[in-house]
Amino acid sequence: MSTIIIYVTVFYREKGIISGMKLENVSNSQMIKEINQQKVLRLIFTEGPIARVEIARKTGLTQQTITNIVNRLLKKNIIFESNAILSGTKRRPIPLEINSSNLYCIGIELAVTYVRGTLMDFQNNILKEVTEVVPRYEHEQHPMQFIYKVIDHLLQYVPDLNGLKGIGFSIQGLVDSENGVVIYSPGLRWKNFHLRDILQGEYGFPIFLENDANLLALVESLNGQLADSKQSITYKFDYGIGSAMVLQRQLLHGANFVAGEFGHYKAFSGEYAIKCHCGAEGCLTTLASISGLRRYGVDFDEFESKVRQNDSEALKLFQTICSAMGLAVANSITLLNPEHIMFTGKVIDRMEDILMPILEREIKKLVPESCADVKILKLSQTPDESGSAAGLVMNHFFDVPFDKFY
Repeated sequence: MSTIIIYVTVFYREKGIISGMKLENVSNSQMIKEINQQKVLRLIFTEGPIARVEIARKTGLTQQTITNIVNRLLKKNIIFESNAILSGTKRRPIPLEINSSNLYCIGIELAVTYVRGTLMDFQNNILKEVTEVVPRYEHEQHPMQFIYKVIDHLLQYVPDLNGLKGIGFSIQGLVDSENGVVIYSPGLRWKNFHLRDILQGEYGFPIFLENDANLLALVESLNGQLADSKQSITYKFDYGIGSAMVLQRQLLHGANFVAGEFGHYKAFSGEYAIKCHCGAEGCLTTLASISGLRRYGVDFDEFESKVRQNDSEALKLFQTICSAMGLAVANSITLLNPEHIMFTGKVIDRMEDILMPILEREIKKLVPESCADVKILKLSQTPDESGSAAGLVMNHFFDVPFDKFY
């Protein structure tokens, strides 16, 4: 999965849709130098082994520029020259490869009930995995205890700490990825929590954060089920509920990084209009998520079992939830007119066979004819997001540092 993540920035930048990028200083020689180097570095990573002449052809850079960049990267031991292949009596150009076996990253999936960590090298080999189960976070600093424990454990298995290029996080909650702040995650007891500053102060490694649904949508939009889609919405029904909207291949964050809070769509009324942790009533997450059912006094495992046994009370609640989900999704389709929508999350994983047919029927019944051709997709299984989070580190390592030139 992390192999996919590495291309995300390239994909969006090549489409010319980099949110917030300023090019007033594009003539700055240092900026051009770094852009060219990262362009070459990404190409070697994605298509290597690759010869200098081929790099020049694909990037449009001069042979001298390629030579200067390659020499710098060789000196830093970031790339290496592999063996040239003989063709008859002629020796073919020496191919270049990323020295990825000596580069490492850690990915952390920070969920409400567990913290999962994965140590990988840049060849996508998993070197170590660890999971800490969390019964319940009691206060703001409580999640940090589990995060430190997972990171400290994984650090013991890093072959060379000089090769560790950062720690990435996939987080259930609202995330300001630009400033490294968790804006709001009720399950984690966090509000405007400066996670990146805390961890960089503790460990000294670069820290990268992204919302879990956004990260998943980026992966699938690049080289997954949504690769052919310019407009899509991803819905994640899990412990909580989230969504990610991709419009013209650009992830929509919103003015305050809160776009996609699908769990707070007002979906229930009457006796089911339960007060949500956000302070409002009738939010979708109050009954259509695992945590919402728990607060309602219903254990998800027991609820699933009773629905499958055709228990009358469980079936009544299930039909209510399905109708609310269908209405919410149909309205978002009507509003944004996506080409594709995609479902994922533990609720979908567990109840797909009985839930998805009802959802599809409700959606098709409620969307206007102008949106009726929307394609409905479902991930076969909710992915391991710690691997995706590790890919965030790779993405930033091979990224062009435009922010230095704002």
